[in-house]
Amino acid sequence: MHQAVISLPLAGGLRTRLCAAGISTVLELRGRTPHFLAAAAGISLEEAQEALQAASQSSLTSKGHVAGAVSASDLLAAQQPGFLSHIITFCAALDGILGGGVACGQVTEFCGVPGVGKTQIGMQLAVDAQIPTEFYGMGGGAVYIDTEGSFMVDRVVDIAAATARHIQQLASNPAFRQRPLAVAQAQSFTTESILQNIHYFRVHSVTEQIALVNVLPEYFSQNPNVCLLVVDSITFHYRQDVTDLAARARQLTRVAQDFMALAERHNLAVVFTNQVTTRILENEQAKLVPALGESWGQAASTRVILNWQGNQRFAYIHKSPSMPPAAAPYKVGPKGIR
Repeated sequence: MHQAVISLPLAGGLRTRLCAAGISTVLELRGRTPHFLAAAAGISLEEAQEALQAASQSSLTSKGHVAGAVSASDLLAAQQPGFLSHIITFCAALDGILGGGVACGQVTEFCGVPGVGKTQIGMQLAVDAQIPTEFYGMGGGAVYIDTEGSFMVDRVVDIAAATARHIQQLASNPAFRQRPLAVAQAQSFTTESILQNIHYFRVHSVTEQIALVNVLPEYFSQNPNVCLLVVDSITFHYRQDVTDLAARARQLTRVAQDFMALAERHNLAVVFTNQVTTRILENEQAKLVPALGESWGQAASTRVILNWQGNQRFAYIHKSPSMPPAAAPYKVGPKGIR
């Protein structure tokens, strides 16, 4: 049985407003960000943070339960469509095969050859993570870890400007004009505000990358509005700096565990980009496969392979906990991913 919100150590009025918004169990609280919860329940951001903190610290002490444990039925409920929050890519076909976009609380990996759009997807997501809650976005912030120096500010400006215009056009529709909060959010959703909410880190070596990962838990605790972490690319320095394959495997196992823990504890959408390498098969045929080998294949909940078919880009769901294998076309244009 799910723990009830009414049992949390919160002010009575706050508990009442959460229940009135249809949030009656702790499980429903744990899948939300402060900004999303504040908008959904009509409470302040501080109250939303207080409720989420109480939910994360709550423990079940009745017979048969241990603090931190969840039931299999809780896990099943958390995987149902509509429960997980998603960050859209702005490509309807790609969002469709992903189940609504890139899922929060999970790790998603985009693999592909140079020029297929991996970095473009990462930058698009860093903008889309900030779409206001009144427009069914997360209203959060993004952390972007750049290992290759491929982050292009001018390109982000183009994507941000196009996204801001899109939201402002939506706000002019009658359905949104009647909602004052939607109008206010659209007016404050500008190119400048988007750029300010992308927190950029440039790392130049494996040592810097590991050091950054070690301080990220505290960083996300201090910045609870962040809902996306992009690492572009996760593989670059490990392929360049670590030549001992056994040492590389050990380090990557630890890295994968650290990022999975960040995704789950902070309800983050963690996105990796990964390069591809050539593998020679038994029949001496060459095949492009994601870098870092089979063991790294378990690092992400969802793996998406990006490739070309003629002049068209395609995304393939290679692995997913909830979606079947599928393909979707996408394009990279002046406004971003579409």
